[in-house]
Amino acid sequence: MSICTLVNVLTPEAILCTPKIQFLDTRTRSLDSCVPSCCPNDVRILKEAAAKWLAETPVSADSLFKPLVNLKWSRLTFGCAALDRCTGGGIVTRGITEICGASGVGKSQLLLQLALCVQLPRTLGGLGKGVAYICTEDVFPSRRLMQITKAFEARYPEEQINYLGNIFIEHQYESEPLLNCVCNRLQELLQEHSIGLIIIDSVAAVFRLYTNFEQRARDMRRLANALLSYGDKYNCAVVCVNQMTASSETKGAELQEVPCLGYQWANLGRTRMRISRVPKQIKQAEQLLTVRKLEIIYSPETPNEFAEFLITAEGVVDIPVANLRKSTRF
Repeated sequence: MSICTLVNVLTPEAILCTPKIQFLDTRTRSLDSCVPSCCPNDVRILKEAAAKWLAETPVSADSLFKPLVNLKWSRLTFGCAALDRCTGGGIVTRGITEICGASGVGKSQLLLQLALCVQLPRTLGGLGKGVAYICTEDVFPSRRLMQITKAFEARYPEEQINYLGNIFIEHQYESEPLLNCVCNRLQELLQEHSIGLIIIDSVAAVFRLYTNFEQRARDMRRLANALLSYGDKYNCAVVCVNQMTASSETKGAELQEVPCLGYQWANLGRTRMRISRVPKQIKQAEQLLTVRKLEIIYSPETPNEFAEFLITAEGVVDIPVANLRKSTRF
């Protein structure tokens, strides 16, 4: 018997009017357990429903390049003007944002700053909420967080914010405990506290260890589905860090590096950003600081822009205007 018949959904109109499409509700049932049951008639009905759903009034070409406008969506500032300009205002509270880059390039530094920025009021680019921070590689860098926190307290002296009290930290180093944490315990945290940012640092540390790639694909979908549902329900930003791995392709004499986990993970995210080092330095306070670059690899509402920044004792900051033309290459 057709699975559509079993759930009494027989027409595209019925599909569009059903609050939850039971046979494709992957939050309660695995997608793999649903797809094999679909017959050709199910596929036809779904195609007709998708075609009707996408049938909209034609729009002008220039409107496709304008940022999406949705009052429910918000953006979370990076606390760095150059990065905010590059990303159109910061991290969007929609979908999964991936930040990838080589080891030691500054990904965790940026995450710590986002964990503080989300607590700022909306007038300053924050969301006025806390953060759920899940570590899967190293121990949470509490000393570095304290250092940046003091800089934020000096930068915003009028804001009486208990920065450290609004960061909820969890350490999970294996896939099954991580999935249990995200799918169950994280939901309880979101119900009890006002959370505006979910961070996983990193997804690659857990999923790259799999030898069964079919199971890895299923588990990554479970993780992504849970994160997407939280972002939509609680209007919070979701940021996942990814590592880099060598590619078979070369650029000149050097091997190219690409984000881990391949297309299986890439297709689950909405936005991908990459952090890298730039071959130039800035002298500041008698120190030579390496310039970093954040580049938008893909995003549905932001062009493929890039911005340069510095990592100092105070956190992620703009390159001083006076030093923009005085950088030292090495």
